Formats: sequence, C-alpha cells, structure tokens
Amino acid sequence: MSCSCSTNSDTQSGCGCSSSAGASVPCPACGTYGRKISALTAKSQLKKEVASFYSDRLNSLSFCSNPACSFVYYDDSGSILIHQDEIKSKVTVKNNDLATPLCYCQKLLKKDFYAMVAAGEENIAAKLKAIIASGKSFCEKSNPKGVCCTEDVKAFVESHGIVWEDSCSSGGCC
Repeated sequence: MSCSCSTNSDTQSGCGCSSSAGASVPCPACGTYGRKISALTAKSQLKKEVASFYSDRLNSLSFCSNPACSFVYYDDSGSILIHQDEIKSKVTVKNNDLATPLCYCQKLLKKDFYAMVAAGEENIAAKLKAIIASGKSFCEKSNPKGVCCTEDVKAFVESHGIVWEDSCSSGGCC
C-alpha cells in the first residue's frame, strides 16, 4: 500500500486533517499533557448548549488523551473541564463500547474490528487501512481529537496483537 500523505505545513497534512500542537499545560484532572484542538473541532464536537456556553473560549481547549481520565477537553486556565457526556461523539481512547468509532469519517466501529477477528479474516490491518483511506476525510470536525484517527486505530489494533506496519513516514494518515 503506497502512502499518499505528505505534510504540507504545520497546520495541514496531505489528508486534509488539521494537525495540532501539544497543550501548553496538563489536564488539571489527571496531569496528562494533551493536544490543542481547533475551535472548529470544539464547535463540531460539543453539544449545542455546551458550545454556546463556552462560545468565546472554544479556541483555548485541549484534548486529554488519558484513557483513564473522564474529561475530554480542558482549557489552559483549568477553569473548563468538559466531560464525555458533554460531547456528541464517543471517544475512541476513552470508551470501550462496541459502537465507539475507530474511524469517525468512515464510520468504522470497534464492533467492526471484532467481527473481522471473530470471522478469522486475514490481513485485518491492511483492510482497516483501506477502509480509513476510502472516501472523504473530515477529521477536524468528526474526530474529538481533531486529527486523523490512524494513530489511535493503530494503537487499538496493536493492543489486540495485530501488527500494523506503517506505510507512511509520518505515521499514517487517512
């Protein structure tokens, strides 16, 4: 599988996903340094009433990637902590529900992966990569992290003993 992704700048990757910088402060709930998200990601992911309440601070949020932390977003001041039930999507790294997306853009769910394993399918990693690469990507809006899901899918698959060989020097992209 050849890689079509290339990093064009610090803010845009070849798949159309916005890249983001690491957070400047750790999550006040767990101490994990997260990843800054764009206001577009926040507006797309937060439930309407939450987005309205924080409308003037949507560009100051970071994503907490600690699976054990119940908060998804926080701000640099520590005055905003947004819980999973305040966003629209289930978060891949924080939710074990089978209906949790692995790839938000292509609607690939954890249950789809488990069905492949149960059916004894071969080359599961390659099949997942093909699914992720198919169609349009709108990761900045659809993924609560605001970036391409490939690294999270890779970690999930590898946690189940399946080898995921990178075909892209930047770690893979949708």
